[in-house]
Amino acid sequence: MVATGKKYDVIDSSTGRLDRRIFIDQDVYDEEMEKIFGRAWLMIGHESLVPNKNDFFHTYIGEDPVILTRDAKGKLHAFLNMCRHRGNRVVRADDGNAKNFLCTYHGWTFGSDGKLEYVSGEQEAYYGSLNKAELGLVEARVETYAGIVFANWDNGAPSLEAYLGDARWYLDASFNRRDSGTVCYGPIKWVEPCNWKTPVDNCSDNYHVPVTHLGSLRSEVKFGATILDATYLTHNMLFKAPSQHLFVNGHPLTYSTVAEDQPRLAHGISKANVNQFIEYQKSVVPEAVRRLGEWRGRHLQLDNHSLFPNGVLGLRLALPRGPLATEFWHFAVVERDMPDEIKHALVRGSANNNGAAGMFEQDDIDNWRQVTESSKSPIARKTRQNLSMGVGHLNGDTKEAGQVSERYISENNQRNFYVRWQQFMNADSWGDIPLEPMVKQYEGTATMRG
Repeated sequence: MVATGKKYDVIDSSTGRLDRRIFIDQDVYDEEMEKIFGRAWLMIGHESLVPNKNDFFHTYIGEDPVILTRDAKGKLHAFLNMCRHRGNRVVRADDGNAKNFLCTYHGWTFGSDGKLEYVSGEQEAYYGSLNKAELGLVEARVETYAGIVFANWDNGAPSLEAYLGDARWYLDASFNRRDSGTVCYGPIKWVEPCNWKTPVDNCSDNYHVPVTHLGSLRSEVKFGATILDATYLTHNMLFKAPSQHLFVNGHPLTYSTVAEDQPRLAHGISKANVNQFIEYQKSVVPEAVRRLGEWRGRHLQLDNHSLFPNGVLGLRLALPRGPLATEFWHFAVVERDMPDEIKHALVRGSANNNGAAGMFEQDDIDNWRQVTESSKSPIARKTRQNLSMGVGHLNGDTKEAGQVSERYISENNQRNFYVRWQQFMNADSWGDIPLEPMVKQYEGTATMRG
C-alpha cells in the first residue's frame, strides 16, 4: 500500500488490482475522516427539511454531528453540534424549530445563527472577560444544488459548482426538471456491517443486478410491481444496452436515452399506474425542455450514480461508522408539484426496494458484508480485488464529459473512484487535488439553485 513519494498506492489502473486493506484498517479510516470527509463537499440534507425560519435538522458530516438550521433571517447554516465550553451536544432532537440551542451541561445558549448569546455567570464566573464573539458554534461552509444542501469544513475547497463539475449536466435530469423544485422525504436509518466505500463502489455496478437481484426482480414481475419484462435485466441485454457508464470530475454516473413520453424509470412505477406516469411525463416535457434544453429535457434519464465521496443513488448517504460499519440514511427526493398519487407511489417504491427492509437493499447488504469481511483475512489480503472489466476500453471520440466506457457494463467507474480516493488521501491540501474543467453546454434556464 506504500509507494515512493506517496503514502497510498492502492489501485493499479492498468490492471484494476485493488489493495483490500483500505476497507478494514483503522489508521486508514482515521485518515479518511480528515483528508476526505474533512475536505469534500458532502450532502447533509435538503432545504425542504428546514422550510421555515429557526427550523433545524440534525445530520452528519462524516462522523461529526451537525445542525442544519435556517436562522431567523432565513439563511442556511451547518454547525458542529458541540458546545464551545466543554464539547457537550447542544441539540438532542432529530429536528424541530428553535430560536436558541441550550447546552444542558452549563447553560451556554446559542442562537439559530450560531452566535453565543448567553453564558451563565458571565460577569461573576468569568469576570466579564469572556469573548463571546469568538465562541460561537463551529460553522461549515454551506452551498446548495437544486434544493440539496452540501457542507464543507475546508475553507480552501473550490465552490460546490466546480466540485460537481459537469456531473451536474446529468444530475439536472433528475433533480432540476421543474420550476417547483423537489421535496425530500425521510430519512430511514439503519446500520450495515460493511465499509462505507463498498456501497459507493456498487452504485455504477449493473453487472451484479441479474445475479444478485434475481429473486427480487422475479418478485416484482410476479406481483406487478414493475413495468419491465424480466428478460430486460439479463446479462445479455445489459451487454448490448445503449446506456452510458461515465466518470465525471470524481463522480461515477450512468444514464440512458428514453422517449420523451416515457416515464423516468423509478421504483414505484407499475403496470397498475404506468399510464398516470406517462400522462405526467407528457405534461411536464415543455417545462423540462425550457429548463434543460431539447435533449436533456426530452430524452436524458439519470440512472445509477454516486457523488464523491459517500452519496449513493441520489440523496442517500453512506455515513462512515468505523472501518467495519456504515450508517445508511435513505431519503426519497421527488418533484414538488407531482400529483400526490404519483409522489406517494415513488416514495413507497423507493423504500420498498432500497429502504432498510427493501428487497434490493437486503440483497446488496449480504454482498457488501462479505466483501468487507473478506478484507479482514490476512490470507485474503494477499490477493487484491480484480476490477479489470473494461480496462483500455474508453470511447475517445465521445462528446460527453469525463471518461466514458465503450459499454454500459464496465468497472471503469470503480477504478476511477479509488483513484479519486487516492488523490484525496495523498494530497496535502486542495491545491494537490485535480478538478476537471466544465465543458458541457448548459442549455435552458435551470441553474445551480434550481
